Amino acid sequence: SATHPGAPRGAAPLHSCRNPPMAVPMAALGQLRAARQLAAAAGSRGMFGGGAPGGRFMMPGFWVAAPVVIPSFRDGGDKIPVEAFTIDCAPYTLGPLPEQEVAERMLQTFDQMGVVRLTNTRLSNVEHMRNYAQVVVKKQMKYEGGANPREGILKNVYEVGAPHDAWLHYHHEMAYNQFSMKNLAFCSVKSPIGKGDTYLSENLSVTDELMETDLGRKLKDKGVCYIRCLTDREAYKGQGWKEGQPVYNHWQLSFGVETQAAAEEKAAECGLEFEWTTDPMKPESKRYMKTKLTTSAFEFCPSVGRNVLFSSIADHNMWFDTWKGVADVPPEKRPLQMTFGDGSPINVEEVKQWVRLYDRGGIRVRWQTGDIVAFCNYRYAHGRPAFELRSWEERQIGVLLGEKFQRVGAVDGAGELEHAGVRAATSQSLSPRRAPPAQEAPSSGEGFRGKVSRGIVLSHAMTMQ
Repeated sequence: SATHPGAPRGAAPLHSCRNPPMAVPMAALGQLRAARQLAAAAGSRGMFGGGAPGGRFMMPGFWVAAPVVIPSFRDGGDKIPVEAFTIDCAPYTLGPLPEQEVAERMLQTFDQMGVVRLTNTRLSNVEHMRNYAQVVVKKQMKYEGGANPREGILKNVYEVGAPHDAWLHYHHEMAYNQFSMKNLAFCSVKSPIGKGDTYLSENLSVTDELMETDLGRKLKDKGVCYIRCLTDREAYKGQGWKEGQPVYNHWQLSFGVETQAAAEEKAAECGLEFEWTTDPMKPESKRYMKTKLTTSAFEFCPSVGRNVLFSSIADHNMWFDTWKGVADVPPEKRPLQMTFGDGSPINVEEVKQWVRLYDRGGIRVRWQTGDIVAFCNYRYAHGRPAFELRSWEERQIGVLLGEKFQRVGAVDGAGELEHAGVRAATSQSLSPRRAPPAQEAPSSGEGFRGKVSRGIVLSHAMTMQ
Protein backbone atom coordinates (compact mmCIF):
# COMPACT_ATOMS: atom_id res chain seq x y z
CA SER A 1 0.00 0.00 0.00
CA ALA A 2 1.04 3.64 -0.38
CA THR A 3 0.11 6.84 1.35
CA HIS A 4 -0.14 10.12 -0.53
CA PRO A 5 3.08 12.20 -0.74
CA GLY A 6 3.54 14.44 2.28
CA ALA A 7 1.13 12.47 4.44
CA PRO A 8 2.15 11.96 8.08
CA ARG A 9 3.69 8.67 9.02
CA GLY A 10 0.99 6.25 10.06
CA ALA A 11 -1.61 7.82 7.76
CA ALA A 12 -4.20 5.53 6.22
CA PRO A 13 -3.07 4.10 2.85
CA LEU A 14 -4.70 5.29 -0.34
CA HIS A 15 -5.29 1.69 -1.35
CA SER A 16 -4.38 -1.74 -0.09
CA CYS A 17 -4.64 -4.96 -2.10
CA ARG A 18 -4.64 -7.06 1.05
CA ASN A 19 -7.36 -5.03 2.70
CA PRO A 20 -9.78 -3.86 -0.01
CA PRO A 21 -12.32 -1.17 0.94
CA MET A 22 -15.48 -2.47 2.57
CA ALA A 23 -18.47 -2.59 0.24
CA VAL A 24 -21.02 0.14 0.97
CA PRO A 25 -24.72 -0.29 0.15
CA MET A 26 -26.03 2.03 -2.57
CA ALA A 27 -28.59 3.50 -0.19
CA ALA A 28 -25.83 4.43 2.23
CA LEU A 29 -23.86 6.04 -0.59
CA GLY A 30 -26.88 8.12 -1.50
CA GLN A 31 -27.26 9.27 2.09
CA LEU A 32 -23.55 10.12 2.22
CA ARG A 33 -23.78 12.22 -0.95
CA ALA A 34 -26.80 14.05 0.40
CA ALA A 35 -25.01 14.74 3.67
CA ARG A 36 -21.99 16.10 1.83
CA GLN A 37 -24.17 18.37 -0.30
CA LEU A 38 -25.93 19.65 2.80
CA ALA A 39 -22.58 20.23 4.54
CA ALA A 40 -21.24 22.13 1.54
CA ALA A 41 -24.32 24.33 1.50
CA ALA A 42 -23.74 25.05 5.18
CA GLY A 43 -20.16 26.12 4.50
CA SER A 44 -18.48 23.20 6.26
CA ARG A 45 -14.98 22.15 5.38
CA GLY A 46 -13.81 19.76 2.68
CA MET A 47 -10.46 18.32 1.69
CA PHE A 48 -8.24 19.99 -0.87
CA GLY A 49 -4.85 18.84 -2.00
CA GLY A 50 -2.59 18.65 -5.01
CA GLY A 51 -5.48 18.93 -7.45
CA ALA A 52 -6.45 22.37 -6.22
CA PRO A 53 -5.16 25.45 -8.05
CA GLY A 54 -1.52 25.98 -7.17
CA GLY A 55 -1.13 22.59 -5.50
CA ARG A 56 1.34 19.97 -6.68
CA PHE A 57 1.25 17.32 -3.96
CA MET A 58 -1.67 15.84 -2.07
CA MET A 59 -1.40 16.91 1.57
CA PRO A 60 -4.01 16.96 4.34
CA GLY A 61 -5.92 20.20 4.87
CA PHE A 62 -9.55 21.04 5.53
CA TRP A 63 -11.00 24.36 4.40
CA VAL A 64 -14.24 25.90 3.20
CA ALA A 65 -12.93 26.42 -0.34
CA ALA A 66 -9.85 25.49 -2.33
CA PRO A 67 -7.00 27.96 -1.59
CA VAL A 68 -5.62 29.88 -4.57
CA VAL A 69 -2.08 28.68 -3.80
CA ILE A 70 -1.12 25.49 -2.00
CA PRO A 71 2.56 25.10 -1.10
CA SER A 72 4.32 21.75 -1.10
CA PHE A 73 7.03 23.04 1.31
CA ARG A 74 9.74 21.06 -0.46
CA ASP A 75 10.37 19.82 -3.97
CA GLY A 76 11.18 16.13 -3.63
CA GLY A 77 13.89 15.60 -1.01
CA ASP A 78 15.43 18.04 1.43
CA LYS A 79 17.55 20.84 -0.04
CA ILE A 80 20.12 20.12 2.67
CA PRO A 81 20.22 16.79 4.56
CA VAL A 82 18.84 17.32 8.07
CA GLU A 83 21.73 15.20 9.36
CA ALA A 84 24.16 17.90 8.20
CA PHE A 85 23.02 20.23 11.00
CA THR A 86 21.77 17.69 13.58
CA ILE A 87 23.51 16.82 16.84
CA ASP A 88 22.32 13.49 18.23
CA CYS A 89 22.30 13.93 22.01
CA ALA A 90 21.67 10.25 22.80
CA PRO A 91 25.32 9.70 23.90
CA TYR A 92 25.07 12.61 26.34
CA THR A 93 23.27 12.94 29.66
CA LEU A 94 21.92 16.44 29.34
CA GLY A 95 21.32 18.46 32.47
CA PRO A 96 19.61 21.82 33.01
CA LEU A 97 22.63 23.64 31.54
CA PRO A 98 24.58 22.63 28.40
CA GLU A 99 28.00 21.15 28.94
CA GLN A 100 30.94 22.67 27.11
CA GLU A 101 31.28 19.99 24.42
CA VAL A 102 27.61 20.25 23.40
CA ALA A 103 27.73 24.04 23.39
CA GLU A 104 30.86 24.07 21.23
CA ARG A 105 29.34 21.64 18.75
CA MET A 106 26.18 23.76 18.58
CA LEU A 107 28.12 26.93 17.83
CA GLN A 108 30.37 25.24 15.28
CA THR A 109 27.39 23.75 13.43
CA PHE A 110 25.44 27.01 13.50
CA ASP A 111 28.41 29.04 12.26
CA GLN A 112 28.90 26.65 9.36
CA MET A 113 25.30 25.92 8.38
CA GLY A 114 23.25 28.79 9.79
CA VAL A 115 21.09 26.22 11.62
CA VAL A 116 21.58 23.59 14.32
CA ARG A 117 19.22 20.89 15.60
CA LEU A 118 19.42 18.91 18.85
CA THR A 119 17.53 15.64 18.95
CA ASN A 120 17.18 12.76 21.45
CA THR A 121 17.76 15.26 24.26
CA ARG A 122 15.28 13.66 26.71
CA LEU A 123 14.56 17.20 27.93
CA SER A 124 11.03 18.03 29.02
CA ASN A 125 11.45 21.25 31.00
CA VAL A 126 10.92 24.39 28.91
CA GLU A 127 13.42 26.41 30.94
CA HIS A 128 16.09 23.77 30.36
CA MET A 129 15.36 23.80 26.62
CA ARG A 130 15.69 27.57 26.63
CA ASN A 131 19.14 27.26 28.22
CA TYR A 132 20.30 25.19 25.26
CA ALA A 133 18.65 27.45 22.69
CA GLN A 134 20.42 30.43 24.25
CA VAL A 135 23.79 28.97 23.33
CA VAL A 136 22.99 30.25 19.82
CA VAL A 137 20.21 32.77 20.46
CA LYS A 138 22.16 34.72 23.05
CA LYS A 139 20.07 37.88 23.04
CA GLN A 140 16.29 38.04 22.83
CA MET A 141 13.85 40.70 21.71
CA LYS A 142 10.36 41.46 22.97
CA TYR A 143 7.53 40.72 20.55
CA GLU A 144 6.08 44.17 19.78
CA GLY A 145 4.41 45.30 16.60
CA GLY A 146 4.02 41.70 15.43
CA ALA A 147 1.24 40.41 13.23
CA ASN A 148 0.14 37.29 15.10
CA PRO A 149 -2.20 37.52 18.10
CA ARG A 150 0.32 36.26 20.65
CA GLU A 151 -1.44 36.49 23.97
CA GLY A 152 0.86 36.41 26.97
CA ILE A 153 1.18 33.22 29.01
CA LEU A 154 4.16 34.23 31.13
CA LYS A 155 6.70 37.03 30.88
CA ASN A 156 7.92 36.97 27.25
CA VAL A 157 5.91 33.79 26.71
CA TYR A 158 3.14 34.00 24.14
CA GLU A 159 0.82 31.89 22.07
CA VAL A 160 1.72 31.79 18.39
CA GLY A 161 -1.91 32.36 17.47
CA ALA A 162 -2.33 30.36 14.26
CA PRO A 163 -4.93 27.67 13.50
CA HIS A 164 -3.44 24.23 13.00
CA ASP A 165 -5.60 23.57 9.93
CA ALA A 166 -4.15 26.57 8.07
CA TRP A 167 -1.02 26.65 5.93
CA LEU A 168 1.71 28.83 7.39
CA HIS A 169 3.55 29.86 4.25
CA TYR A 170 7.32 30.25 4.33
CA HIS A 171 8.33 33.55 5.89
CA HIS A 172 11.13 35.42 7.62
CA GLU A 173 10.05 36.48 11.08
CA MET A 174 8.81 40.10 11.27
CA ALA A 175 10.00 41.04 7.78
CA TYR A 176 7.02 43.44 7.59
CA ASN A 177 8.51 45.58 10.35
CA GLN A 178 11.42 48.04 10.29
CA PHE A 179 12.94 45.90 13.06
CA SER A 180 13.38 42.16 12.72
CA MET A 181 15.47 39.51 14.50
CA LYS A 182 18.79 37.93 13.55
CA ASN A 183 17.89 34.41 14.61
CA LEU A 184 15.33 32.38 16.51
CA ALA A 185 14.90 28.95 18.07
CA PHE A 186 12.07 26.43 18.37
CA CYS A 187 11.76 24.06 21.34
CA SER A 188 9.49 21.04 21.08
CA VAL A 189 7.58 20.70 24.35
CA LYS A 190 4.89 18.33 23.07
CA SER A 191 4.92 16.74 19.61
CA PRO A 192 2.53 14.19 18.13
CA ILE A 193 4.51 12.04 15.71
CA GLY A 194 4.30 13.18 12.09
CA LYS A 195 2.07 16.17 12.74
CA GLY A 196 3.00 19.82 12.73
CA ASP A 197 6.56 19.31 11.50
CA THR A 198 8.41 22.54 10.76
CA TYR A 199 9.90 23.23 7.34
CA LEU A 200 12.92 25.44 6.66
CA SER A 201 13.78 26.88 3.25
CA GLU A 202 17.47 27.43 2.44
CA ASN A 203 17.33 31.05 1.37
CA LEU A 204 20.67 31.57 -0.40
CA SER A 205 19.75 29.18 -3.20
CA VAL A 206 16.20 30.56 -3.28
CA THR A 207 17.59 34.08 -3.76
CA ASP A 208 19.91 32.97 -6.55
CA GLU A 209 17.10 31.22 -8.45
CA LEU A 210 14.70 34.13 -7.90
CA MET A 211 17.15 36.60 -9.41
CA GLU A 212 17.12 34.62 -12.66
CA THR A 213 13.43 35.48 -13.09
CA ASP A 214 11.41 38.54 -14.07
CA LEU A 215 9.78 38.39 -10.62
CA GLY A 216 13.17 38.74 -8.96
CA ARG A 217 14.03 41.73 -11.08
CA LYS A 218 10.68 43.38 -10.30
CA LEU A 219 11.20 42.84 -6.57
CA LYS A 220 14.71 44.25 -6.88
CA ASP A 221 13.52 47.36 -8.72
CA LYS A 222 10.21 48.04 -6.99
CA GLY A 223 10.56 46.68 -3.45
CA VAL A 224 7.42 45.69 -1.52
CA CYS A 225 4.70 47.44 0.43
CA TYR A 226 3.19 45.81 3.54
CA ILE A 227 -0.23 46.94 4.76
CA ARG A 228 -1.52 45.48 8.03
CA CYS A 229 -4.97 46.21 9.41
CA LEU A 230 -5.52 45.72 13.13
CA THR A 231 -8.96 45.50 14.67
CA ASP A 232 -10.15 47.02 17.94
CA ARG A 233 -10.44 44.40 20.69
CA GLU A 234 -13.28 46.31 22.35
CA ALA A 235 -15.37 46.31 19.16
CA TYR A 236 -15.18 42.51 19.07
CA LYS A 237 -15.52 42.07 22.84
CA GLY A 238 -12.15 40.37 22.96
CA GLN A 239 -13.06 37.69 20.42
CA GLY A 240 -10.92 36.63 17.48
CA TRP A 241 -10.65 33.98 14.78
CA LYS A 242 -10.89 31.18 17.36
CA GLU A 243 -14.44 32.30 18.02
CA GLY A 244 -15.20 32.50 14.31
CA GLN A 245 -14.78 36.27 14.05
CA PRO A 246 -13.20 37.84 10.90
CA VAL A 247 -10.23 38.94 13.00
CA TYR A 248 -6.50 38.36 12.64
CA ASN A 249 -5.13 40.52 15.43
CA HIS A 250 -6.24 43.44 17.59
CA TRP A 251 -3.90 46.43 17.85
CA GLN A 252 -4.00 46.09 21.63
CA LEU A 253 -2.38 42.63 21.36
CA SER A 254 -0.05 43.47 18.50
CA PHE A 255 1.57 46.40 20.30
CA GLY A 256 0.87 45.35 23.90
CA VAL A 257 -0.94 48.62 24.72
CA GLU A 258 -4.40 49.82 25.74
CA THR A 259 -4.73 53.29 24.19
CA GLN A 260 -4.60 54.64 20.66
CA ALA A 261 -1.90 57.11 21.61
CA ALA A 262 0.32 54.31 22.93
CA ALA A 263 -0.31 52.25 19.78
CA GLU A 264 0.72 55.21 17.63
CA GLU A 265 3.93 55.56 19.62
CA LYS A 266 4.78 51.87 19.24
CA ALA A 267 3.99 51.95 15.51
CA ALA A 268 6.32 54.92 15.06
CA GLU A 269 9.07 53.06 16.92
CA CYS A 270 8.62 50.18 14.43
CA GLY A 271 9.07 52.58 11.50
CA LEU A 272 5.44 52.19 10.39
CA GLU A 273 3.09 54.73 8.86
CA PHE A 274 -0.39 54.47 10.34
CA GLU A 275 -3.92 55.80 10.18
CA TRP A 276 -7.19 55.21 12.02
CA THR A 277 -10.15 54.33 9.85
CA THR A 278 -13.44 52.37 9.74
CA ASP A 279 -13.46 48.60 10.12
CA PRO A 280 -14.78 47.26 6.77
CA MET A 281 -16.33 44.25 8.51
CA LYS A 282 -17.78 46.25 11.42
CA PRO A 283 -18.61 49.79 10.21
CA GLU A 284 -19.57 51.00 13.67
CA SER A 285 -15.94 50.56 14.77
CA LYS A 286 -13.82 53.62 14.00
CA ARG A 287 -10.67 52.46 15.83
CA TYR A 288 -9.38 50.27 13.00
CA MET A 289 -5.61 50.74 12.76
CA LYS A 290 -3.99 50.48 9.35
CA THR A 291 -0.17 50.38 9.21
CA LYS A 292 2.07 50.61 6.16
CA LEU A 293 5.72 49.94 5.40
CA THR A 294 7.40 50.29 2.00
CA THR A 295 10.80 48.64 1.97
CA SER A 296 13.22 46.42 0.07
CA ALA A 297 12.23 42.83 -0.66
CA PHE A 298 15.82 41.91 0.25
CA GLU A 299 18.10 42.30 3.25
CA PHE A 300 21.85 42.36 3.67
CA CYS A 301 23.02 39.32 5.66
CA PRO A 302 26.24 40.14 7.56
CA SER A 303 27.21 36.52 8.27
CA VAL A 304 27.50 35.67 4.56
CA GLY A 305 28.29 39.17 3.26
CA ARG A 306 25.53 39.29 0.64
CA ASN A 307 21.95 40.31 -0.05
CA VAL A 308 19.23 37.71 0.48
CA LEU A 309 15.50 37.54 -0.16
CA PHE A 310 13.62 38.73 2.92
CA SER A 311 9.97 38.70 1.86
CA SER A 312 7.27 36.15 1.02
CA ILE A 313 3.53 35.82 0.43
CA ALA A 314 3.02 35.29 4.17
CA ASP A 315 2.14 39.01 4.19
CA HIS A 316 -0.22 38.76 1.20
CA ASN A 317 -4.00 38.43 1.59
CA MET A 318 -3.65 34.81 0.33
CA TRP A 319 -2.13 34.03 3.75
CA PHE A 320 -5.75 33.87 4.96
CA ASP A 321 -7.11 31.46 2.35
CA THR A 322 -7.16 28.73 5.03
CA TRP A 323 -7.68 30.76 8.22
CA LYS A 324 -10.78 30.10 10.26
CA GLY A 325 -12.98 33.21 10.40
CA VAL A 326 -10.84 35.26 8.01
CA ALA A 327 -11.01 32.95 4.96
CA ASP A 328 -14.59 34.07 4.31
CA VAL A 329 -13.58 37.75 4.16
CA PRO A 330 -13.22 39.11 0.59
CA PRO A 331 -9.49 39.27 -0.28
CA GLU A 332 -9.48 43.06 -0.66
CA LYS A 333 -10.84 43.44 2.90
CA ARG A 334 -8.48 40.99 4.62
CA PRO A 335 -6.17 42.24 7.38
CA LEU A 336 -2.95 41.79 5.37
CA GLN A 337 -2.34 43.33 1.96
CA MET A 338 0.89 43.26 -0.01
CA THR A 339 1.88 44.96 -3.27
CA PHE A 340 5.06 45.90 -5.06
CA GLY A 341 6.64 48.99 -3.58
CA ASP A 342 5.08 51.26 -6.22
CA GLY A 343 1.59 50.05 -5.30
CA SER A 344 1.16 47.78 -8.34
CA PRO A 345 -0.41 44.37 -7.62
CA ILE A 346 1.48 41.09 -7.35
CA ASN A 347 -0.48 38.79 -9.65
CA VAL A 348 -1.45 35.18 -8.96
CA GLU A 349 1.17 33.69 -11.28
CA GLU A 350 3.89 35.68 -9.56
CA VAL A 351 2.64 34.53 -6.16
CA LYS A 352 2.71 30.90 -7.32
CA GLN A 353 6.23 31.31 -8.67
CA TRP A 354 7.35 32.86 -5.38
CA VAL A 355 5.90 29.95 -3.41
CA ARG A 356 7.47 27.35 -5.71
CA LEU A 357 10.91 28.89 -5.29
CA TYR A 358 10.70 28.65 -1.50
CA ASP A 359 9.42 25.08 -1.88
CA ARG A 360 12.54 24.20 -3.90
CA GLY A 361 14.68 25.20 -0.91
CA GLY A 362 12.57 23.18 1.54
CA ILE A 363 13.86 21.00 4.39
CA ARG A 364 11.52 18.98 6.60
CA VAL A 365 12.37 19.06 10.31
CA ARG A 366 10.50 16.26 12.06
CA TRP A 367 9.67 16.91 15.69
CA GLN A 368 9.91 14.74 18.73
CA THR A 369 9.55 15.98 22.29
CA GLY A 370 12.71 17.66 23.56
CA ASP A 371 14.08 18.66 20.15
CA ILE A 372 15.57 22.14 19.73
CA VAL A 373 16.23 23.94 16.43
CA ALA A 374 17.99 27.32 16.19
CA PHE A 375 18.41 29.03 12.83
CA CYS A 376 19.39 32.28 11.12
CA ASN A 377 16.37 34.39 10.14
CA TYR A 378 18.21 35.74 7.08
CA ARG A 379 19.44 32.41 5.72
CA TYR A 380 16.29 30.36 6.33
CA ALA A 381 12.59 31.01 5.94
CA HIS A 382 10.26 28.80 7.99
CA GLY A 383 6.69 27.54 7.73
CA ARG A 384 4.52 24.46 8.13
CA PRO A 385 1.62 22.65 6.42
CA ALA A 386 -1.85 22.30 7.89
CA PHE A 387 -2.35 19.35 10.23
CA GLU A 388 -5.09 17.72 12.28
CA LEU A 389 -5.02 16.81 15.95
CA ARG A 390 -7.13 14.19 17.67
CA SER A 391 -8.81 15.11 20.94
CA TRP A 392 -6.02 13.45 22.93
CA GLU A 393 -3.15 14.98 20.93
CA GLU A 394 -1.28 18.17 21.69
CA ARG A 395 1.44 20.14 19.95
CA GLN A 396 3.38 22.73 21.91
CA ILE A 397 6.35 24.59 20.47
CA GLY A 398 8.34 27.21 22.37
CA VAL A 399 9.78 30.00 20.22
CA LEU A 400 12.74 32.05 21.36
CA LEU A 401 13.01 35.34 19.45
CA GLY A 402 16.60 36.41 18.81
CA GLU A 403 18.51 39.66 18.81
CA LYS A 404 16.70 42.64 17.31
CA PHE A 405 18.17 44.45 14.30
CA GLN A 406 17.11 47.44 12.24
CA ARG A 407 16.40 46.62 8.63
CA VAL A 408 18.62 48.29 6.03
CA GLY A 409 17.40 46.48 2.93
CA ALA A 410 19.90 45.44 0.28
CA VAL A 411 23.41 46.88 0.11
CA ASP A 412 24.81 47.99 -3.25
CA GLY A 413 27.53 45.67 -4.56
CA ALA A 414 26.93 42.99 -1.91
CA GLY A 415 25.00 40.61 -4.15
CA GLU A 416 27.16 39.90 -7.18
CA LEU A 417 25.68 36.42 -7.64
CA GLU A 418 22.16 37.82 -7.85
CA HIS A 419 23.15 40.51 -10.36
CA ALA A 420 25.02 38.05 -12.58
CA GLY A 421 22.25 35.47 -12.36
CA VAL A 422 24.81 32.83 -11.49
CA ARG A 423 23.75 30.07 -9.13
CA ALA A 424 26.40 28.92 -6.66
CA ALA A 425 26.61 25.30 -5.58
CA THR A 426 24.75 24.66 -2.36
CA SER A 427 27.93 23.84 -0.48
CA GLN A 428 29.47 27.12 -1.59
CA SER A 429 26.31 29.08 -0.80
CA LEU A 430 26.31 27.69 2.72
CA SER A 431 29.86 28.74 3.50
CA PRO A 432 29.93 31.90 5.64
CA ARG A 433 31.85 34.83 4.28
CA ARG A 434 32.95 37.86 6.24
CA ALA A 435 31.30 41.03 4.94
CA PRO A 436 33.83 43.47 3.49
CA PRO A 437 34.15 46.58 5.66
CA ALA A 438 32.78 48.84 2.94
CA GLN A 439 29.62 46.72 2.78
CA GLU A 440 28.62 46.90 6.43
CA ALA A 441 24.96 47.86 6.70
CA PRO A 442 24.86 51.63 6.16
CA SER A 443 22.65 53.92 8.19
CA SER A 444 21.39 55.51 4.98
CA GLY A 445 19.65 52.23 4.09
CA GLU A 446 20.83 52.18 0.48
CA GLY A 447 19.57 49.13 -1.39
CA PHE A 448 19.27 47.81 -4.94
CA ARG A 449 17.79 51.10 -6.16
CA GLY A 450 19.79 53.26 -3.76
CA LYS A 451 16.89 53.82 -1.43
CA VAL A 452 14.97 51.83 1.15
CA SER A 453 12.18 52.88 3.49
CA ARG A 454 13.24 53.93 6.62
CA GLY A 455 11.56 35.78 25.31
CA ILE A 456 10.15 32.54 24.58
CA VAL A 457 6.95 32.21 22.65
CA LEU A 458 4.77 29.17 23.22
CA SER A 459 2.78 27.64 20.40
CA HIS A 460 0.12 25.60 22.17
CA ALA A 461 -1.61 23.64 19.46
CA MET A 462 -4.50 21.58 20.67
CA THR A 463 -6.63 23.84 18.50
CA MET A 464 -3.96 26.25 17.25
CA GLN A 465 -0.69 26.58 15.28
